[in-house]
Amino acid sequence: MKKLFTIIALACFVQVSFGQSTLPNGGFESWTQHPVHGYWEPDGGFFKTLNILDTIPTPPGITAYPCDTAFTGNKSARLFTRKIDLMGILIPGVIGTITINWATLGAILGTPYTWTTKAERFQGHYKAYPLNGDSTGAVILLSKWNSTTMKRDTIAYNKLIFHGVEDNWTMFDVLIDYWDNSTMPDSITLLLLSSGGYNATIMMASVGQVGSQALFDDVTLTNITGLEYILMPEVDVKLAPNPASSKMVVTLDKRIKNGLFEVYNAQGKLLQTSILNGKTTTLDVSRLINGVYYYKVTDGSAGLNSGQFIISK
Repeated sequence: MKKLFTIIALACFVQVSFGQSTLPNGGFESWTQHPVHGYWEPDGGFFKTLNILDTIPTPPGITAYPCDTAFTGNKSARLFTRKIDLMGILIPGVIGTITINWATLGAILGTPYTWTTKAERFQGHYKAYPLNGDSTGAVILLSKWNSTTMKRDTIAYNKLIFHGVEDNWTMFDVLIDYWDNSTMPDSITLLLLSSGGYNATIMMASVGQVGSQALFDDVTLTNITGLEYILMPEVDVKLAPNPASSKMVVTLDKRIKNGLFEVYNAQGKLLQTSILNGKTTTLDVSRLINGVYYYKVTDGSAGLNSGQFIISK
């Protein structure tokens, strides 16, 4: 009975313990190069670029690159403001929750807000190299779909503008400005910009200076309850036994190329990474102390499934 109570208590504890959660690949450590066109995209599925513009016959359209200069780790994101002369479009370097709308030459913004509490602070580190009075920017927008008006309601919004050259890594840290404290957002838009005059609605209306640059690293939100769960898993995962003590069997419904099983503690720290061999893999979890742990199954770049398990000895 006492052991059962401990397990129940641990399961409840996890609901309040996943305190601060870094955005997927918010340190920009992992990138994938397009096999045909050669441009780079950040891994993790959260941050995206407009580098696909380089595939049209009016280069250069690449505005975001991995950079070996980093605040922590080995990589950061380097953004360039460029101009596609033939189309007359100024493109500030941008990385964030963004994809291109080819029909309107605008952008599709946002990704689902999957956390269970409201983010409190928007943080990160940057370097800025604006030209001719240009500026660097960072934007966060939280919104919710209104089924009555058939439009999105703004729940929170911050636009940060950084003026002048900043050759040292500088932290930005802002309290998120909630316009509506009673409503939970269902979408998050986050943009990091080499020119603050970016117009996501009409790219032709963007303002900036060609050649302006910015670097960003360790971008995060604070006070998010729960590491981000994958809402639409691409592989089914079963764990046995759960609770476990020394060994745990991971069973997948299909094989994963370069499959990894990542284990995190209640503070979001990565504790253990194991290779998944085939559909069934036996893991050694004997070094884990009693508690609730978060797992994520990946293919080495993107998350495929996630969940929790308990260690009870």
